[in-house]
Amino acid sequence: MAKTLEQLRSQLGAIEPNESTYAGIGSAEIPLLEILLQDKEAWLASRAVFALSRIPDPKAVSALSRVAADSRQEIRVAVAASAVNLKPSDANPLLLRLLTDSELGVRKFAVRAVSDAHNATVHAKLRALETQDPSGPIRDAAKSKLVELKRIRP
Repeated sequence: MAKTLEQLRSQLGAIEPNESTYAGIGSAEIPLLEILLQDKEAWLASRAVFALSRIPDPKAVSALSRVAADSRQEIRVAVAASAVNLKPSDANPLLLRLLTDSELGVRKFAVRAVSDAHNATVHAKLRALETQDPSGPIRDAAKSKLVELKRIRP
């Protein structure tokens, strides 16, 4: 049975989030999570992002794709950080956008989310960040991630 908006708001509003924070949230809650993505409280919208990233449904991925362009940096950081929960094929287009975000924090979490399972275009973008990003810490993070990925490859 689908949760109400207030039930969902209460569940996601736990002071210390853990696995139970997202328990029982599925495809039926996607429309309500989309409402919470617009919440004035960025922390609650960010938790809605994480909830969506855990739902294996194209509608959830579509919602994440839309919110990856949100004007609030906190929300874009949440999308970048939650990309690890998505199938690589779903995460690829998001990571390509987030790896070029104007905000350092978004790029940082996007770099961390890249795995060996992501496509060659994402890996090429990571290699470009290693030499071309205006931020030294992002260049260093990209380099470290590339070294890590090389170790993982057979």
